[in-house]
Amino acid sequence: MLRRPTCPVPAVGLWFGAMVDRDGNGWTRCGQGHRHWGRFGAAGLLAWAPCSPDADPGGLDADPGGPVCVLLQRRSWWGNHGGTWGPPGGARDSHETDVAAALREAQEECGLAADAATVRGILRDDHGGWSYRTVIASAPGTLPVRAVSSETSQAAWVPVEDVDALALHPGFAARWPVLREALQPVTIIVDVANVMGSRPDGWWRDRAGAARRLRDQVAGLAAEGVAALPASAGGPGLERWFPDFLLVVEGAARSVAAAHGGGPAPAAGRVRVLAARGSGDDTIAEQARDLAGRRLVVTADRQLRERCVAAGAAVTGPSWLLAML
Repeated sequence: MLRRPTCPVPAVGLWFGAMVDRDGNGWTRCGQGHRHWGRFGAAGLLAWAPCSPDADPGGLDADPGGPVCVLLQRRSWWGNHGGTWGPPGGARDSHETDVAAALREAQEECGLAADAATVRGILRDDHGGWSYRTVIASAPGTLPVRAVSSETSQAAWVPVEDVDALALHPGFAARWPVLREALQPVTIIVDVANVMGSRPDGWWRDRAGAARRLRDQVAGLAAEGVAALPASAGGPGLERWFPDFLLVVEGAARSVAAAHGGGPAPAAGRVRVLAARGSGDDTIAEQARDLAGRRLVVTADRQLRERCVAAGAAVTGPSWLLAML
């Protein structure tokens, strides 16, 4: 007989039939001596989307004021913490990343296509030798979902303000206040001219070439994610963030934006290069004011920093970004 873990953790799946061959399935003990399902740990997906079916949660063009819904599953009564609500999740196989496991679980339990969500961050719940990671992701809208597996009695998009009224899985309930703070896009706005001028790599001989190098390095960082945002940005303490990047160029570096037609640069659309129409500082200040979610401007320019803070954005110096490239 399967017994309930004594340590409250977010919802995990129990596998039967053809799924028993997966090597992640099975009980294990954490460093605290508690039993957990998932020999190699477990992961779940907390997907969020604008509650309006016509809205777009994409970081650079999102509506900053619309209500947000999250995808939750209600666990079947026969399972651990039966009848409670939480993100779809389950055991991670040895060959899977946490993101891959979370996306798979959401598809197998709620019918959410694995390519329908854009990963925004990861929260780690470490029990000592065993961990559960909640993968936070945005969806293009409240896509159709349903209870697919026998472990799920109901799947639904729930408005954020209604979540606390549900009977929540105890592990999810404990972490919901932190997760809730991460349900918004994060955009890092880069003052390219200022950042380039902060390192002696010959940028003055070829400003466009230096801007392209910076763009490509940022694209690699965007794909890997950021281990931590600077303290000035605020936000919860996630294990990893996957922000959008907006690189603002001017002067001789404007050709870098033209090379992409003003559209997305590499890293699956996480990086965009924007050519300033006039003053680069004016364009950065406008973006700091108008973009949705949490905005972080990377610049050492004192006047520009003051303008961006007044616009509601956080600021940090080029050294924070350059240290990660």
